[in-house]
Amino acid sequence: MLPIRCLTKCDAEEDENSQIEVILGGDQRPPCGGKPLLLAPKVKLSSGHEMPILGFGTNKKLKGYQCSTAVHYAVETGFRLFDTAYYYENEKEIGEALRTQIKMGNISRENIFLTTKLWNTHHDPNDVRRICQKQLELLGFTYIDLYLMHFPIGYKHYGDEILQPMKDGEIQTNDVDYIDTWHAMEDLVKLGLVRSIGLSNFNMEQIQRIIQCSSYKPVVNQIEIWPGFLQRDLVDYCRYNGIIVNAHSPLGQPNRENHSPIYFFSEGMKRLTKKYKKSAGQIVLRYLVDYGVVPIPKAANLVHIKQNLNIFDFKLDDADTRALRGINPKSRIVRYENVMDHPFYPFEHDDENIEKLEIEVPDEDLKEDKRDDLDEEEDD
Repeated sequence: MLPIRCLTKCDAEEDENSQIEVILGGDQRPPCGGKPLLLAPKVKLSSGHEMPILGFGTNKKLKGYQCSTAVHYAVETGFRLFDTAYYYENEKEIGEALRTQIKMGNISRENIFLTTKLWNTHHDPNDVRRICQKQLELLGFTYIDLYLMHFPIGYKHYGDEILQPMKDGEIQTNDVDYIDTWHAMEDLVKLGLVRSIGLSNFNMEQIQRIIQCSSYKPVVNQIEIWPGFLQRDLVDYCRYNGIIVNAHSPLGQPNRENHSPIYFFSEGMKRLTKKYKKSAGQIVLRYLVDYGVVPIPKAANLVHIKQNLNIFDFKLDDADTRALRGINPKSRIVRYENVMDHPFYPFEHDDENIEKLEIEVPDEDLKEDKRDDLDEEEDD
């Protein structure tokens, strides 16, 4: 647990003489210097519950003290949607940080929207309730707001700590039907352990099968979406069926060393950052929110955590929106290639054949952005 001195402080530039700790009540932190706390708007799920339209994402690399610090700062910045997973092995740290913020009076449990996921090794319907209860114990809460099936393919279970069961260099999958797993997840709602259930990395045919064979419709499908990989058909299908789309990898995993994806480091993007006085990450997140999906950006850098939420005070004009929409299709980043031969593999096998073309933007060629928050590496 972080000491209070590491949590809420007034910024030095707001008051040079003010370095006192501030413990605040209610769900909206009164800001130092009188600045209002920015909160993301919410969208109503088909289950009736509301979810913020922008979330704070985590991954397998965000653990320990770094994870706790990031979550504390995210709460104090104004994030209310937190996304984790059993596979990330950081549910305990996230729960501890959120509970500390509740005890400090900075937020209430009712105003936290907590998403976690059922990992592939727990698809056996007889194991779903047990592992969900274990995750609740790790988080330290009595319910989960949104529980997602992480992937449609189940892995063999050799113990809760063995997340990637291997034999002769290959993942050991099982033949559990995700429909049966889904029915066990429905029971979690009836028991009050989770409030809403959804999917992650599922395709249209798989979602349709669940809708036809189940009592509860998925409220969310969390999939890879970024400007070079918008998955328009799948997004349109989810919209038609009242399913909210969460976007993981929303920036496309920017990598400064090899300047990929090209659009993120392009001259056209540099032009947009100057025009709107926002970072490349903020430009992209604003674009995706306007596209109608819920981005879940990952960040450990405190500056970028704040930037990621600060996207509701500007709007891209139509020409710039069209420019971003005109990015040529790129290939999928998160592939799960080690299970491509399984019958429930959800992705097209020819995704890797999509030509990696540079972004085409009017005026300029949308190359360098100085954002060095490259902690958006994914394991979704």
